[in-house]
Amino acid sequence: MKKEKRKVNYKFLGEYFNFFYEKLGIRFLFDMVLNVMVSCLDGIGLAMFIPLLKLMDNDGNMRTGKEMGNLHFLTDMFNAVHVPVNIYSVLGLMGILFATKGGLKFFQLSSQVRLKQTFIKKLRFGLTSDMQSLSYNGFLKLDAGKIQNILTSEVQKLQLAITHYLNSVSGVAMLLTYVIMAFLANWQFAILVAIGSLLSNLVFSRAVKTVKKTSMKISSRGNVFNSHLIEAVHYFKYLKATNQFKGFSGKIRKVIRESEALNTKVGYYQAVTTSIKEPMVMLIVIVVIIVQIKFLGGNLGSIILSLLLFYRALSFLMNFQNSWQNFIQNVGAIDSVSKLIDEMKAQKEIQVAKPFTGFQHSIEIKDLIFKYGQTTVLKNVNIQIPKNKTIALVGESGSGKTTLINIVTGLLPMESGNMFVDGVPVTEYNLDSFRSRIGYISQEAVIFKDDVFNNVTFWAEPTEENKKHFWKVCEMSSLTDFVESLPEKELTSLGDKGMLISGGQKQRISIARELYKNADILILDEATSALDSETELVIQQNIEKLQGSYTMIIIAHRLSTIKNADRIYMLDRGEVTYSGKFKEMVEKSERFKRMVSLQQI
Repeated sequence: MKKEKRKVNYKFLGEYFNFFYEKLGIRFLFDMVLNVMVSCLDGIGLAMFIPLLKLMDNDGNMRTGKEMGNLHFLTDMFNAVHVPVNIYSVLGLMGILFATKGGLKFFQLSSQVRLKQTFIKKLRFGLTSDMQSLSYNGFLKLDAGKIQNILTSEVQKLQLAITHYLNSVSGVAMLLTYVIMAFLANWQFAILVAIGSLLSNLVFSRAVKTVKKTSMKISSRGNVFNSHLIEAVHYFKYLKATNQFKGFSGKIRKVIRESEALNTKVGYYQAVTTSIKEPMVMLIVIVVIIVQIKFLGGNLGSIILSLLLFYRALSFLMNFQNSWQNFIQNVGAIDSVSKLIDEMKAQKEIQVAKPFTGFQHSIEIKDLIFKYGQTTVLKNVNIQIPKNKTIALVGESGSGKTTLINIVTGLLPMESGNMFVDGVPVTEYNLDSFRSRIGYISQEAVIFKDDVFNNVTFWAEPTEENKKHFWKVCEMSSLTDFVESLPEKELTSLGDKGMLISGGQKQRISIARELYKNADILILDEATSALDSETELVIQQNIEKLQGSYTMIIIAHRLSTIKNADRIYMLDRGEVTYSGKFKEMVEKSERFKRMVSLQQI
């Protein structure tokens, strides 16, 4: 609905007015009003009193004549308030006007600084909130490079865009003020110059359209560049180890060359338009003066007066054109950000109000069917997860184990069937509050570039109570000795993605983090499969210590890790084929028995 509203409403103040107004509201309008007020004071202070001073004689008294054109109302204004029209009264009023303008200009510029920072803050806050509200399916449809590019470089371009937009508004206000005064001085001359200026603008319109299209392409190339950059960082080890970096760097260089060519094109058009604007304006003025004097019998005095005002107007016209062209150079960012906002809102996850506070008996999945497109991944799945019991999911790759976990966590919607918590459909609970009770430990441990304390507590305040809880979960996850051995104890940084610690230490930190949040359900998605046997044994012992105190769901590749599970479910092509305890599974399922023998358990 918002998108349609923007398309309907923005025409009256420019194509991009509503984009800024939606983010800033009344403050944006207030800044525009300040712009207009400053412009009017500048116009009145200079455009009105230059002709008054021009008409003074050497004695400081006022001359009258047709050189005034329709500006004779200035003399009438002084007389109406019984103020003598002389050099002192004119200069005094000019001083007051320009002093007022200076104060207002300072207020407007300082307000504009806050306005631009508020704009960027609200934009980034909004994008972050939209990302937080994004459904998992929606996230999978988006490009990670695009999201990163928009949140960084495109948002910075928007800061430039709003600056140039406000400068353009100021230029228009100044331009209109001086044009009106020029019309009052000599309307024939002003009309001819205005026509000439409009014709000259047609010359620049094609360049503006080209710059606008090129700006869109630059933003698009920026998204691609960031996607490749993320991949290069994420897969650095593989690219380096296999000497594939050279080939991948070629892709990055290609995007850089394309972006350079586009930026060069924009710079070229800007150089052309900037260099020919003033000569073109002067040519128009010269032609108009000749036409009016030779063919229309214009008065040279009023022409010079109008020319003085109009030249001032034309200088602001050039300022406006420069500001608008600079704005158009960054307009691709508005398009990119608007599209991302619309895409994320369209993929927003629906949340109900009822909070989830835990369960007493069991979680039960009944008659579950899930499809990716036309492919059925899970069918007729029935699983029961009793409270404080450990269940395990086993099966070959592609059997649907991870998809089932994604459904348990509410990341993926069910095609049909339902998941019940103590007999209540999980869809009746707020999904975020449900996920707050889930601890998730994956094969690739999630470690943030921060210290141990913040990684475990997720940036909780270091109060005495939180510190006590931190050391308690460290003990439960066999992490105490490791933390105590670090140079700065719990305040030791772990490096980018935990590069300064081992895989086993990462997993123990992951376990400690989930214990710290007091989760009801612990999900271990092949949490030990990437570890060596000795480290796996240590982590497995940590996990076994937690059995009976937490509801645990384990996806296991190594069957030795689930020998003590309360119930094992075997999946084959999306269906549960067998279930039972470890010994029962060996007896009932030939496939499970073969898997056990292959792993020599």
